[in-house]
Amino acid sequence: MRFSLNFIKEILEVPIPASDLVSLLSLSGMEVEHFEKVEEDWVFDIEVTSNRYDWLSMLGIAREMAACLNKTLTITYPALCKKPVYNDKRIHIENSKDCLFYVGRLIRGVQVEKSPAWLAERVTHCGVSAINNVVDITNYCMLKWGNPLHAFDADKIEGDIFIRRAKKEETFVGIDEKERTLGEENLVIADAKKIIALAGVMGAKNTEVGPTTKNIFLEAAIFSPLTIRHSRRAVGLDTESSYRFERQVFSDYMEYASMEAQCHIEKYCHGMFAGYQEAGKKPVVAAKKITFQYQHLNNYLGTIFPRQKIKTILSHLGCVVKQSGGRITVLVPKFRFDLKREVDVYEELSRIYGYDKIAAQIPFLPPVVKKDEPYEFKKQLKAKLSSLGLKEIITYSVESQEESEVLVNGPMITILNPLRQQENALRISLLLGMLKAITYNVNRSREGIRFFEIADVYMKEKSGFREKPFVSIGLAGPAYDFFYLKGIVAEMMKCLDIATYELKEESTPHFTNALSFFVGGVAAGFLGKLDAQTKKKFDIQQNVLFAQLDLNILRQHASLKAYTHFSAYPAIWRDISIALRKDKAFKDVEAIIRADNRLVCGWRVVDIYKGKDVALDHTAFTLRMFYQSQEKTLTSQEVDTVHNAIRENLRLQDGIVLR
Repeated sequence: MRFSLNFIKEILEVPIPASDLVSLLSLSGMEVEHFEKVEEDWVFDIEVTSNRYDWLSMLGIAREMAACLNKTLTITYPALCKKPVYNDKRIHIENSKDCLFYVGRLIRGVQVEKSPAWLAERVTHCGVSAINNVVDITNYCMLKWGNPLHAFDADKIEGDIFIRRAKKEETFVGIDEKERTLGEENLVIADAKKIIALAGVMGAKNTEVGPTTKNIFLEAAIFSPLTIRHSRRAVGLDTESSYRFERQVFSDYMEYASMEAQCHIEKYCHGMFAGYQEAGKKPVVAAKKITFQYQHLNNYLGTIFPRQKIKTILSHLGCVVKQSGGRITVLVPKFRFDLKREVDVYEELSRIYGYDKIAAQIPFLPPVVKKDEPYEFKKQLKAKLSSLGLKEIITYSVESQEESEVLVNGPMITILNPLRQQENALRISLLLGMLKAITYNVNRSREGIRFFEIADVYMKEKSGFREKPFVSIGLAGPAYDFFYLKGIVAEMMKCLDIATYELKEESTPHFTNALSFFVGGVAAGFLGKLDAQTKKKFDIQQNVLFAQLDLNILRQHASLKAYTHFSAYPAIWRDISIALRKDKAFKDVEAIIRADNRLVCGWRVVDIYKGKDVALDHTAFTLRMFYQSQEKTLTSQEVDTVHNAIRENLRLQDGIVLR
């Protein structure tokens, strides 16, 4: 972005030499890449970051300079004139998402000629070619306010004006005299017969302002930044207008730019304002307030920031500041789209104040405090279960002794003077609370119930009382079976990096298909499907699956996660069909697969079958094996070698039949 110091001086008095100004701006974050003297002017080339739309205007740069020079910038805003209304042509916006607001001004009787020397100097020193007085005025106002304008020869516009998407294969000849083929990704300005501009990018040759032009239609608009970006990329164009529209423009300044251009055309081109028309709705920019504590600012910057500088700096940047004790409220100017959080304000304060004035120091490091391991463990487990789609519940730790003893055998800790008889003992299991939560939701027609709870149970022992943390999982609904519950538990074990766990069938009161859960040979809980009699007691019609695991045992066997990089090469899969005798555990199949894991990166059961062609005491499974290398793309022969070896090992195992 190039700017002229003489242009800036129209807005702000700059009392320091250009070389000092370069240092001042660079230290404040506006990096000056190059500057040079051109005639009686200084021309600067600055780098504009994508979030600072306001630096694409002389006003924005002048405001930045004013803050660095400890000055207040005073801007003279032109009075907006919207009468008489221009009714000869109507403006039609096809899609408000592409164009939110469009303003047109008709100016009659203009004299198009060479620009005055000062005007030509302003635009050329900012890197824009001087064309004629009308075009140079639109560019001058764009450079000043940051909002692009375009002047059409009004007599060459046929019929109404349409802001629409181009039709497929529609052609457009720009003012650069190059023909381009457009598509539906291009937004255009058109009249009843032709395209008269590639919206926000370039005007068309067919309505170009030239020496014979007498009447001007002056356009100002708010276009979608994304639409303009896609449109100009599709045709391979990058212009001063598109550069600004892509970074979003400010609707208030758009109107001021349009009004000032009208005034200049009247003054320097001898035109006469003849009418105004608008379409769409002017975007309303919501006022933003950012509140922070003075101490937080100091903690963040690691210094004692001068309190009196806060209001001065932010006011010079256009903010309104209110201080009440240590609390500071900043009303952000509407043209600053980038100021959203407290840290954004801290950055503004520190860069204008001067990073060099903030003393370098070794940051304060608080003493390392070992985290509460049980708390962190529970937090990790909650995050995992939530990611699996389960919702956390919190139930009462005080329950009815009578109801609890129906479900769980064991001595309970009773309360001597309970407030209610239904709450007279501490729970010894999470089952009752889970069933009540499921019943409550089922009675309200909730479906797909997936709950978990991490809480303590309380046990009465000979030596006194003991409190132990458990995790419980409850599922209710036709979509869930025992395998679904087992899968959740398996995912938990993966998360905790517990590889050596075992499930054993056992008879558990109130449950069918129950499995005891062992970790490192130690009993750590159970999984089960609630039996019909117990469901009837709680008036539950759906299948209910429940698991309860001891967190202390899980935490003792949990390991730190070990991550390995993923392979850049594709995985190849093969299927194995087997029939497994009922007296054989599926873990025997897993053990064989894991024994030859040179290239096995995963496997899963994709089908289970009982019936024709399968012995009565067998169950058929289809296993899908995945093979992958970290070093190369595997050949079919390499995969087949490993796959056939696994098949052979399975065939040799008693109780397993290959199908």
